[in-house]
Amino acid sequence: MSAKADKKLRLGDGNHRRLWTRLLMAYLVPVTIITGGIGYLAYRAARVALERELASSLESAARTAAMLVGKPRALRLSPGDEDSRTYSNLTHKLADLKKAVRAESIYLFDRDERALVDSDGRFPIGERIGVLAADRNELKDVFRGYCRASLLFSGKDGRLYKSGFAPVLIEGKVVAAVGADGSARFFEQLADLGRTLALTGIVAIVLLVLVTLFVSRRITRPIDRLVLMARAIGRGELDREVEVETNDEIGILARTLDEMRKSIRERDRQLQMMLSGIAHEVRNPLGGMALFVGILAEDLAENAQALQHVQRIRTELDYLSVVVSDFLDFARARPLEKQDLDPQEESEQLRELMAVDLSKKNMSLRIEIAPATGRLYADRERLRRVLLNLLRNAVQASPPGGEVVLAMARNGAGFSIDISDSGAGIDEDKRERIFEPFYTGRQQGTGLGLSLARKIVTAHGGELSFTSEPGRGTTFSVFLPAVKISSV
Repeated sequence: MSAKADKKLRLGDGNHRRLWTRLLMAYLVPVTIITGGIGYLAYRAARVALERELASSLESAARTAAMLVGKPRALRLSPGDEDSRTYSNLTHKLADLKKAVRAESIYLFDRDERALVDSDGRFPIGERIGVLAADRNELKDVFRGYCRASLLFSGKDGRLYKSGFAPVLIEGKVVAAVGADGSARFFEQLADLGRTLALTGIVAIVLLVLVTLFVSRRITRPIDRLVLMARAIGRGELDREVEVETNDEIGILARTLDEMRKSIRERDRQLQMMLSGIAHEVRNPLGGMALFVGILAEDLAENAQALQHVQRIRTELDYLSVVVSDFLDFARARPLEKQDLDPQEESEQLRELMAVDLSKKNMSLRIEIAPATGRLYADRERLRRVLLNLLRNAVQASPPGGEVVLAMARNGAGFSIDISDSGAGIDEDKRERIFEPFYTGRQQGTGLGLSLARKIVTAHGGELSFTSEPGRGTTFSVFLPAVKISSV
Protein backbone atom coordinates (compact mmCIF):
# COMPACT_ATOMS: atom_id res chain seq x y z
CA MET A 1 0.00 0.00 0.00
CA SER A 2 1.34 3.43 -0.91
CA ALA A 3 2.17 6.16 1.58
CA LYS A 4 -0.64 8.24 0.17
CA ALA A 5 -3.10 5.45 0.63
CA ASP A 6 -1.93 5.04 4.22
CA LYS A 7 -2.97 8.63 4.91
CA LYS A 8 -6.42 8.17 3.49
CA LEU A 9 -9.24 7.25 5.80
CA ARG A 10 -10.68 3.99 4.52
CA LEU A 11 -14.23 3.93 5.74
CA GLY A 12 -16.75 1.14 5.94
CA ASP A 13 -20.45 1.33 6.10
CA GLY A 14 -20.49 3.40 9.28
CA ASN A 15 -23.07 3.09 12.01
CA HIS A 16 -25.69 5.58 10.85
CA ARG A 17 -28.39 2.99 10.41
CA ARG A 18 -31.01 5.40 11.62
CA LEU A 19 -30.62 7.52 8.49
CA TRP A 20 -31.24 4.73 6.01
CA THR A 21 -33.97 3.42 8.33
CA ARG A 22 -35.71 6.79 8.04
CA LEU A 23 -35.23 6.71 4.27
CA LEU A 24 -36.65 3.20 4.19
CA MET A 25 -39.64 4.22 6.26
CA ALA A 26 -40.14 7.36 4.18
CA TYR A 27 -40.65 5.12 1.13
CA LEU A 28 -42.02 1.99 2.74
CA VAL A 29 -44.81 3.47 4.85
CA PRO A 30 -46.43 5.60 2.11
CA VAL A 31 -46.06 2.90 -0.55
CA THR A 32 -47.40 0.24 1.81
CA ILE A 33 -50.39 2.43 2.60
CA ILE A 34 -50.93 3.26 -1.07
CA THR A 35 -50.47 -0.33 -2.23
CA GLY A 36 -52.68 -1.69 0.53
CA GLY A 37 -55.25 1.03 -0.06
CA ILE A 38 -55.36 0.42 -3.81
CA GLY A 39 -55.62 -3.32 -3.28
CA TYR A 40 -58.41 -2.88 -0.73
CA LEU A 41 -60.26 -0.40 -2.91
CA ALA A 42 -59.91 -2.72 -5.91
CA TYR A 43 -61.24 -5.61 -3.84
CA ARG A 44 -64.14 -3.54 -2.49
CA ALA A 45 -64.94 -2.16 -5.93
CA ALA A 46 -65.01 -5.67 -7.40
CA ARG A 47 -67.15 -6.95 -4.54
CA VAL A 48 -69.62 -4.07 -4.78
CA ALA A 49 -69.86 -4.41 -8.56
CA LEU A 50 -70.43 -8.17 -8.41
CA GLU A 51 -72.91 -7.79 -5.56
CA ARG A 52 -74.88 -5.20 -7.52
CA GLU A 53 -74.83 -7.43 -10.56
CA LEU A 54 -76.15 -10.34 -8.49
CA ALA A 55 -78.84 -8.12 -6.93
CA SER A 56 -79.94 -6.89 -10.36
CA SER A 57 -80.07 -10.44 -11.68
CA LEU A 58 -82.12 -11.69 -8.73
CA GLU A 59 -84.52 -8.73 -8.93
CA SER A 60 -85.02 -9.44 -12.62
CA ALA A 61 -85.68 -13.11 -11.86
CA ALA A 62 -88.18 -12.10 -9.17
CA ARG A 63 -90.01 -9.78 -11.58
CA THR A 64 -90.23 -12.53 -14.18
CA ALA A 65 -91.54 -14.96 -11.58
CA ALA A 66 -94.10 -12.39 -10.43
CA MET A 67 -95.46 -12.20 -13.98
CA LEU A 68 -95.58 -16.01 -14.28
CA VAL A 69 -97.33 -16.80 -11.01
CA GLY A 70 -99.07 -13.52 -10.25
CA LYS A 71 -102.55 -15.00 -10.88
CA PRO A 72 -105.60 -14.71 -8.67
CA ARG A 73 -105.79 -18.49 -8.41
CA ALA A 74 -102.29 -18.59 -6.95
CA LEU A 75 -103.42 -16.28 -4.15
CA ARG A 76 -106.36 -18.55 -3.40
CA LEU A 77 -104.13 -21.51 -2.54
CA SER A 78 -104.62 -22.76 1.00
CA PRO A 79 -103.04 -25.47 3.15
CA GLY A 80 -103.71 -28.88 1.65
CA ASP A 81 -103.69 -27.68 -1.97
CA GLU A 82 -100.17 -29.04 -2.54
CA ASP A 83 -101.67 -31.87 -4.69
CA SER A 84 -103.74 -29.55 -6.82
CA ARG A 85 -103.03 -28.94 -10.51
CA THR A 86 -102.69 -25.21 -9.93
CA TYR A 87 -99.96 -25.73 -7.32
CA SER A 88 -98.19 -28.25 -9.56
CA ASN A 89 -98.25 -25.93 -12.60
CA LEU A 90 -96.97 -22.97 -10.60
CA THR A 91 -94.22 -25.10 -9.05
CA HIS A 92 -93.05 -26.27 -12.48
CA LYS A 93 -93.00 -22.72 -13.82
CA LEU A 94 -90.89 -21.54 -10.90
CA ALA A 95 -88.59 -24.56 -11.21
CA ASP A 96 -88.04 -23.90 -14.92
CA LEU A 97 -87.33 -20.24 -14.23
CA LYS A 98 -84.97 -21.16 -11.41
CA LYS A 99 -83.04 -23.37 -13.79
CA ALA A 100 -82.98 -20.72 -16.49
CA VAL A 101 -81.64 -17.93 -14.26
CA ARG A 102 -79.48 -20.27 -12.14
CA ALA A 103 -81.12 -19.26 -8.91
CA GLU A 104 -81.09 -21.34 -5.76
CA SER A 105 -84.78 -20.96 -5.00
CA ILE A 106 -87.82 -18.91 -6.10
CA TYR A 107 -90.92 -18.60 -3.94
CA LEU A 108 -94.23 -16.72 -3.75
CA PHE A 109 -95.49 -15.37 -0.41
CA ASP A 110 -98.23 -13.07 0.85
CA ARG A 111 -98.14 -9.94 2.97
CA ASP A 112 -97.98 -12.02 6.15
CA GLU A 113 -94.79 -13.68 4.88
CA ARG A 114 -96.63 -16.99 4.47
CA ALA A 115 -95.58 -19.29 1.65
CA LEU A 116 -97.94 -19.87 -1.29
CA VAL A 117 -95.74 -21.78 -3.71
CA ASP A 118 -91.97 -22.29 -4.26
CA SER A 119 -89.72 -23.90 -6.84
CA ASP A 120 -88.45 -26.66 -4.54
CA GLY A 121 -91.49 -27.46 -2.41
CA ARG A 122 -89.56 -26.52 0.72
CA PHE A 123 -92.39 -24.54 2.29
CA PRO A 124 -95.90 -25.94 2.77
CA ILE A 125 -98.71 -23.60 1.81
CA GLY A 126 -99.44 -21.13 4.64
CA GLU A 127 -96.15 -21.73 6.49
CA ARG A 128 -94.36 -18.59 7.61
CA ILE A 129 -90.99 -18.17 5.86
CA GLY A 130 -88.67 -17.42 8.78
CA VAL A 131 -85.74 -16.10 6.76
CA LEU A 132 -87.83 -13.14 5.60
CA ALA A 133 -87.75 -11.64 9.09
CA ALA A 134 -84.27 -10.28 8.38
CA ASP A 135 -85.50 -8.54 5.22
CA ARG A 136 -88.53 -6.70 6.57
CA ASN A 137 -87.10 -3.27 5.79
CA GLU A 138 -86.67 -4.28 2.15
CA LEU A 139 -90.08 -5.95 2.09
CA LYS A 140 -91.77 -2.73 3.19
CA ASP A 141 -90.58 -1.15 -0.07
CA VAL A 142 -91.51 -4.26 -2.02
CA PHE A 143 -95.11 -4.10 -0.82
CA ARG A 144 -95.14 -0.45 -1.85
CA GLY A 145 -94.44 -1.59 -5.41
CA TYR A 146 -90.62 -1.51 -5.65
CA CYS A 147 -88.10 -4.19 -6.41
CA ARG A 148 -85.44 -4.65 -3.72
CA ALA A 149 -82.54 -6.92 -2.86
CA SER A 150 -81.52 -8.15 0.58
CA LEU A 151 -78.13 -7.94 2.20
CA LEU A 152 -75.76 -10.88 1.93
CA PHE A 153 -76.49 -13.65 4.42
CA SER A 154 -75.01 -17.04 5.26
CA GLY A 155 -76.92 -20.17 4.41
CA LYS A 156 -76.93 -23.46 6.27
CA ASP A 157 -74.07 -24.67 4.08
CA GLY A 158 -71.89 -21.74 5.20
CA ARG A 159 -71.98 -20.00 1.82
CA LEU A 160 -73.11 -16.45 1.18
CA TYR A 161 -76.50 -15.82 -0.44
CA LYS A 162 -78.57 -12.86 -1.55
CA SER A 163 -82.28 -12.45 -2.24
CA GLY A 164 -84.09 -10.37 -4.84
CA PHE A 165 -87.73 -9.38 -4.28
CA ALA A 166 -90.43 -8.14 -6.65
CA PRO A 167 -94.07 -7.22 -5.97
CA VAL A 168 -97.04 -9.14 -7.45
CA LEU A 169 -99.61 -6.70 -8.82
CA ILE A 170 -103.24 -7.56 -9.48
CA GLU A 171 -105.41 -4.76 -10.77
CA GLY A 172 -102.70 -2.27 -9.76
CA LYS A 173 -102.49 -3.42 -6.16
CA VAL A 174 -99.63 -5.25 -4.49
CA VAL A 175 -101.13 -8.44 -3.12
CA ALA A 176 -98.04 -10.65 -2.75
CA ALA A 177 -94.33 -10.81 -3.47
CA VAL A 178 -91.80 -13.13 -5.07
CA GLY A 179 -88.38 -13.87 -3.67
CA ALA A 180 -85.45 -15.26 -5.64
CA ASP A 181 -82.42 -16.52 -3.72
CA GLY A 182 -79.03 -16.72 -5.40
CA SER A 183 -75.65 -17.97 -4.28
CA ALA A 184 -72.82 -15.43 -4.17
CA ARG A 185 -70.38 -17.84 -5.80
CA PHE A 186 -68.34 -14.95 -7.07
CA PHE A 187 -66.97 -14.48 -3.58
CA GLU A 188 -64.83 -17.57 -4.06
CA GLN A 189 -63.25 -16.00 -7.14
CA LEU A 190 -63.15 -12.71 -5.26
CA ALA A 191 -61.20 -14.35 -2.46
CA ASP A 192 -58.71 -15.60 -5.05
CA LEU A 193 -58.48 -12.05 -6.37
CA GLY A 194 -57.87 -10.78 -2.84
CA ARG A 195 -55.08 -13.28 -2.29
CA THR A 196 -53.55 -12.34 -5.63
CA LEU A 197 -53.68 -8.65 -4.75
CA ALA A 198 -52.15 -9.34 -1.32
CA LEU A 199 -49.35 -11.43 -2.84
CA THR A 200 -48.71 -8.74 -5.44
CA GLY A 201 -48.57 -6.11 -2.72
CA ILE A 202 -46.12 -8.15 -0.65
CA VAL A 203 -43.88 -8.70 -3.67
CA ALA A 204 -44.02 -4.98 -4.47
CA ILE A 205 -43.13 -4.06 -0.88
CA VAL A 206 -40.22 -6.53 -0.81
CA LEU A 207 -38.91 -5.09 -4.08
CA LEU A 208 -39.36 -1.60 -2.66
CA VAL A 209 -37.39 -2.54 0.46
CA LEU A 210 -34.55 -3.94 -1.64
CA VAL A 211 -34.46 -0.90 -3.94
CA THR A 212 -34.68 1.49 -0.99
CA LEU A 213 -31.87 -0.31 0.81
CA PHE A 214 -29.71 -0.07 -2.30
CA VAL A 215 -30.46 3.61 -2.85
CA SER A 216 -30.18 4.53 0.83
CA ARG A 217 -26.84 2.79 1.10
CA ARG A 218 -25.59 4.77 -1.88
CA ILE A 219 -26.69 7.90 -0.03
CA THR A 220 -25.54 7.04 3.48
CA ARG A 221 -22.09 5.67 2.62
CA PRO A 222 -20.75 9.13 1.63
CA ILE A 223 -22.49 10.63 4.65
CA ASP A 224 -20.79 8.03 6.86
CA ARG A 225 -17.48 9.14 5.41
CA LEU A 226 -18.24 12.75 6.27
CA VAL A 227 -19.30 11.85 9.81
CA LEU A 228 -16.16 9.81 10.45
CA MET A 229 -14.05 12.53 8.90
CA ALA A 230 -15.58 15.09 11.26
CA ARG A 231 -14.92 12.78 14.20
CA ALA A 232 -11.32 12.31 13.10
CA ILE A 233 -10.87 16.08 12.89
CA GLY A 234 -12.40 16.40 16.35
CA ARG A 235 -9.87 13.88 17.67
CA GLY A 236 -7.05 15.90 16.14
CA GLU A 237 -6.30 13.46 13.31
CA LEU A 238 -5.59 16.24 10.85
CA ASP A 239 -3.19 14.35 8.55
CA ARG A 240 -5.78 11.91 7.21
CA GLU A 241 -7.60 12.51 3.98
CA VAL A 242 -10.98 11.19 2.93
CA GLU A 243 -11.73 9.71 -0.47
CA VAL A 244 -14.47 11.59 -2.28
CA GLU A 245 -16.14 9.33 -4.81
CA THR A 246 -19.07 11.55 -5.79
CA ASN A 247 -19.34 14.90 -7.55
CA ASP A 248 -22.71 15.85 -6.13
CA GLU A 249 -23.55 18.02 -3.13
CA ILE A 250 -22.12 15.42 -0.74
CA GLY A 251 -18.86 15.44 -2.67
CA ILE A 252 -18.74 19.24 -2.49
CA LEU A 253 -19.35 19.07 1.25
CA ALA A 254 -16.58 16.47 1.63
CA ARG A 255 -14.11 18.63 -0.27
CA THR A 256 -15.09 21.63 1.84
CA LEU A 257 -14.51 19.62 5.01
CA ASP A 258 -11.14 18.50 3.68
CA GLU A 259 -10.18 22.10 2.99
CA MET A 260 -11.26 22.97 6.52
CA ARG A 261 -9.12 20.08 7.84
CA LYS A 262 -6.07 21.39 5.99
CA SER A 263 -6.69 24.91 7.26
CA ILE A 264 -7.04 23.68 10.85
CA ARG A 265 -3.93 21.55 10.48
CA GLU A 266 -1.94 24.54 9.23
CA ARG A 267 -3.20 26.79 12.03
CA ASP A 268 -2.54 24.03 14.54
CA ARG A 269 1.00 23.63 13.22
CA GLN A 270 1.60 27.36 13.47
CA LEU A 271 0.14 27.44 16.98
CA GLN A 272 2.35 24.56 18.08
CA MET A 273 5.42 26.27 16.63
CA MET A 274 4.48 29.50 18.36
CA LEU A 275 3.85 27.86 21.74
CA SER A 276 6.99 25.76 21.48
CA GLY A 277 9.03 28.80 20.52
CA ILE A 278 7.66 30.86 23.39
CA ALA A 279 8.18 28.02 25.84
CA HIS A 280 11.77 27.47 24.73
CA GLU A 281 12.52 31.19 24.79
CA VAL A 282 11.14 31.44 28.31
CA ARG A 283 12.75 28.21 29.58
CA ASN A 284 16.31 29.33 28.77
CA PRO A 285 16.14 32.52 30.89
CA LEU A 286 14.40 30.56 33.62
CA GLY A 287 17.34 28.15 33.74
CA GLY A 288 19.74 31.04 34.07
CA MET A 289 17.59 32.65 36.75
CA ALA A 290 17.46 29.42 38.72
CA LEU A 291 21.26 29.14 38.50
CA PHE A 292 21.84 32.69 39.72
CA VAL A 293 19.24 32.31 42.46
CA GLY A 294 21.20 29.29 43.72
CA ILE A 295 24.43 31.32 43.74
CA LEU A 296 22.62 34.19 45.46
CA ALA A 297 21.32 31.81 48.12
CA GLU A 298 24.89 30.70 48.85
CA ASP A 299 26.07 34.30 49.14
CA LEU A 300 23.25 35.17 51.50
CA ALA A 301 23.49 32.06 53.60
CA GLU A 302 23.96 34.08 56.81
CA ASN A 303 21.13 36.53 56.09
CA ALA A 304 17.93 34.75 57.08
CA GLN A 305 15.58 37.52 55.94
CA ALA A 306 17.22 37.75 52.53
CA LEU A 307 17.10 33.96 52.18
CA GLN A 308 13.31 34.12 52.62
CA HIS A 309 13.07 36.48 49.65
CA VAL A 310 15.39 34.23 47.65
CA GLN A 311 13.23 31.20 48.50
CA ARG A 312 10.13 33.04 47.34
CA ILE A 313 11.85 33.84 44.06
CA ARG A 314 12.85 30.17 43.71
CA THR A 315 9.21 29.10 44.33
CA GLU A 316 7.94 31.44 41.65
CA LEU A 317 10.58 30.23 39.22
CA ASP A 318 9.55 26.62 39.90
CA TYR A 319 5.94 27.58 39.20
CA LEU A 320 6.93 29.28 35.93
CA SER A 321 8.88 26.15 35.00
CA VAL A 322 5.74 24.06 35.54
CA VAL A 323 3.72 26.50 33.39
CA VAL A 324 6.29 26.27 30.59
CA SER A 325 6.28 22.46 30.78
CA ASP A 326 2.48 22.41 30.57
CA PHE A 327 2.62 24.71 27.55
CA LEU A 328 5.10 22.42 25.83
CA ASP A 329 3.11 19.29 26.59
CA PHE A 330 -0.10 20.91 25.40
CA ALA A 331 1.49 22.14 22.19
CA ARG A 332 3.42 19.01 21.23
CA ALA A 333 1.72 16.08 19.54
CA ARG A 334 3.76 13.00 20.34
CA PRO A 335 2.75 9.48 19.37
CA LEU A 336 1.56 7.19 22.15
CA GLU A 337 3.80 4.40 23.39
CA LYS A 338 1.25 1.90 24.65
CA GLN A 339 2.15 -1.12 26.72
CA ASP A 340 0.60 -3.61 29.12
CA LEU A 341 0.22 -2.12 32.60
CA ASP A 342 -0.59 -3.86 35.85
CA PRO A 343 -3.38 -1.87 37.60
CA GLN A 344 -2.17 -2.89 41.07
CA GLU A 345 1.43 -1.89 40.39
CA GLU A 346 0.45 1.42 38.82
CA SER A 347 -1.87 2.22 41.74
CA GLU A 348 0.86 1.64 44.31
CA GLN A 349 3.27 3.84 42.39
CA LEU A 350 0.65 6.56 42.29
CA ARG A 351 0.29 6.23 46.08
CA GLU A 352 4.05 6.77 46.50
CA LEU A 353 4.06 9.79 44.18
CA MET A 354 1.13 11.32 46.07
CA ALA A 355 2.59 10.66 49.52
CA VAL A 356 3.85 14.23 50.08
CA ASP A 357 0.59 15.86 48.91
CA LEU A 358 -1.45 13.54 51.12
CA SER A 359 0.68 14.02 54.21
CA LYS A 360 0.48 17.82 53.98
CA LYS A 361 -3.31 17.59 54.51
CA ASN A 362 -3.26 14.47 56.68
CA MET A 363 -5.29 12.59 54.06
CA SER A 364 -5.40 9.00 52.89
CA LEU A 365 -5.68 7.34 49.47
CA ARG A 366 -7.96 4.32 49.24
CA ILE A 367 -7.35 2.05 46.23
CA GLU A 368 -10.12 -0.25 44.99
CA ILE A 369 -9.32 -2.68 42.17
CA ALA A 370 -12.16 -4.97 41.10
CA PRO A 371 -11.40 -8.69 40.66
CA ALA A 372 -10.50 -9.96 37.18
CA THR A 373 -9.82 -6.49 35.82
CA GLY A 374 -7.10 -7.78 33.50
CA ARG A 375 -4.25 -5.55 32.33
CA LEU A 376 -4.47 -1.98 31.19
CA TYR A 377 -3.14 -1.09 27.73
CA ALA A 378 -1.95 2.52 27.62
CA ASP A 379 0.99 4.93 27.48
CA ARG A 380 2.40 4.69 31.03
CA GLU A 381 3.94 8.17 31.21
CA ARG A 382 0.91 9.95 29.71
CA LEU A 383 -1.66 8.02 31.74
CA ARG A 384 0.32 8.55 34.94
CA ARG A 385 0.33 12.28 34.25
CA VAL A 386 -3.46 12.26 33.82
CA LEU A 387 -4.07 10.35 37.04
CA LEU A 388 -1.59 12.41 39.06
CA ASN A 389 -3.32 15.59 37.89
CA LEU A 390 -6.73 14.22 38.88
CA LEU A 391 -5.43 12.95 42.23
CA ARG A 392 -3.82 16.31 43.06
CA ASN A 393 -7.05 18.09 42.16
CA ALA A 394 -8.95 15.67 44.41
CA VAL A 395 -6.56 16.31 47.31
CA GLN A 396 -6.84 20.07 46.86
CA ALA A 397 -10.64 19.88 46.74
CA SER A 398 -10.96 17.71 49.87
CA PRO A 399 -10.86 19.03 53.44
CA PRO A 400 -7.91 18.13 55.71
CA GLY A 401 -8.15 14.63 57.12
CA GLY A 402 -10.36 13.48 54.24
CA GLU A 403 -10.02 10.56 51.88
CA VAL A 404 -9.49 10.21 48.14
CA VAL A 405 -10.63 7.02 46.39
CA LEU A 406 -8.94 5.54 43.31
CA ALA A 407 -11.07 2.75 41.78
CA MET A 408 -10.19 0.61 38.75
CA ALA A 409 -12.43 -1.93 37.04
CA ARG A 410 -13.09 -3.54 33.71
CA ASN A 411 -16.00 -1.90 31.89
CA GLY A 412 -17.27 -3.97 28.98
CA ALA A 413 -14.66 -3.68 26.24
CA GLY A 414 -12.78 -1.03 28.17
CA PHE A 415 -11.24 -0.01 31.46
CA SER A 416 -12.68 2.50 33.93
CA ILE A 417 -10.65 4.54 36.41
CA ASP A 418 -12.60 6.65 38.90
CA ILE A 419 -11.06 9.23 41.23
CA SER A 420 -13.40 10.57 43.91
CA ASP A 421 -12.85 13.36 46.44
CA SER A 422 -14.77 14.42 49.53
CA GLY A 423 -14.92 18.10 48.70
CA ALA A 424 -17.74 20.56 48.22
CA GLY A 425 -18.29 19.72 44.56
CA ILE A 426 -17.98 21.86 41.46
CA ASP A 427 -20.15 24.95 41.10
CA GLU A 428 -22.75 24.84 38.33
CA ASP A 429 -21.33 27.88 36.56
CA LYS A 430 -17.88 26.22 36.31
CA ARG A 431 -18.89 22.81 35.02
CA GLU A 432 -19.30 23.77 31.38
CA ARG A 433 -15.85 25.41 31.22
CA ILE A 434 -13.87 23.03 33.38
CA PHE A 435 -12.10 21.39 30.41
CA GLU A 436 -11.36 24.65 28.60
CA PRO A 437 -7.65 25.47 28.13
CA PHE A 438 -6.30 28.15 30.51
CA TYR A 439 -9.48 28.11 32.61
CA THR A 440 -8.80 27.61 36.31
CA GLY A 441 -10.56 28.33 39.58
CA ARG A 442 -7.33 28.50 41.61
CA GLN A 443 -4.86 31.33 41.91
CA GLN A 444 -1.90 28.99 41.46
CA GLY A 445 -2.79 27.06 38.35
CA THR A 446 -2.14 27.11 34.62
CA GLY A 447 -5.62 26.00 33.59
CA LEU A 448 -4.09 23.35 31.34
CA GLY A 449 -4.21 20.34 33.66
CA LEU A 450 -7.70 19.06 32.82
CA SER A 451 -7.43 20.17 29.19
CA LEU A 452 -4.21 18.22 28.81
CA ALA A 453 -5.71 15.25 30.65
CA ARG A 454 -8.68 15.13 28.30
CA LYS A 455 -6.36 15.49 25.30
CA ILE A 456 -4.31 12.50 26.46
CA VAL A 457 -7.38 10.36 27.20
CA THR A 458 -8.92 11.26 23.83
CA ALA A 459 -5.66 10.32 22.11
CA HIS A 460 -6.09 6.85 23.68
CA GLY A 461 -9.56 6.69 22.13
CA GLY A 462 -11.14 7.08 25.55
CA GLU A 463 -13.29 9.60 27.39
CA LEU A 464 -12.82 11.80 30.45
CA SER A 465 -15.97 12.86 32.28
CA PHE A 466 -17.08 13.83 35.77
CA THR A 467 -20.06 13.86 38.11
CA SER A 468 -20.42 16.30 40.96
CA GLU A 469 -22.95 16.91 43.71
CA PRO A 470 -22.88 19.97 45.98
CA GLY A 471 -21.54 18.97 49.38
CA ARG A 472 -20.87 15.34 48.32
CA GLY A 473 -17.72 15.68 46.26
CA THR A 474 -16.72 15.05 42.66
CA THR A 475 -15.79 11.92 40.74
CA PHE A 476 -13.67 12.09 37.59
CA SER A 477 -14.00 9.01 35.37
CA VAL A 478 -11.45 7.90 32.80
CA PHE A 479 -12.61 5.31 30.28
CA LEU A 480 -10.00 3.66 28.07
CA PRO A 481 -10.84 1.09 25.37
CA ALA A 482 -8.93 -1.99 24.22
CA VAL A 483 -8.36 -3.74 27.50
CA LYS A 484 -6.19 -6.84 27.19
CA ILE A 485 -7.67 -9.47 29.48
CA SER A 486 -5.11 -11.71 31.12
CA SER A 487 -5.69 -15.43 30.95
CA VAL A 488 -6.89 -17.11 34.11
